[in-house]
Amino acid sequence: MKKRTLLAIGLVSILSGCRDTPPEPKSIAVAAHVENSLSVKHLTRGNEVLVECIATGVTFTDKQKGMKAGKIVIRSGTANVYEEHRTAAFIIKGMPKGTHLIELEVVGMDNKPLGMKKKFYVTIS
Repeated sequence: MKKRTLLAIGLVSILSGCRDTPPEPKSIAVAAHVENSLSVKHLTRGNEVLVECIATGVTFTDKQKGMKAGKIVIRSGTANVYEEHRTAAFIIKGMPKGTHLIELEVVGMDNKPLGMKKKFYVTIS
């Protein structure tokens, strides 16, 4: 009885786990490097808007070599906002109540556009 049980366990383990060649992957996702892309996340807190930006190929500090130095220009006609920031994360303070269109644009240090823009709405209550 013990021999049959051991034989059955051995046969099952051989058939289920041992293969001559590993299975081929069904698909492989390759991430392509996208130039001039801008990713923006935002969160409202009271009358403030917390913003985080990721701009490919652009540095907002002078410490990274090989990348373009830039800044982020923030505009909103409905909230009378115009600001410039040299950091990837910042807070827009003093927003009035209502729904506002926020426009972000990444520009070089000479204020020439680098081709990265995002627009989003925020509601301040």
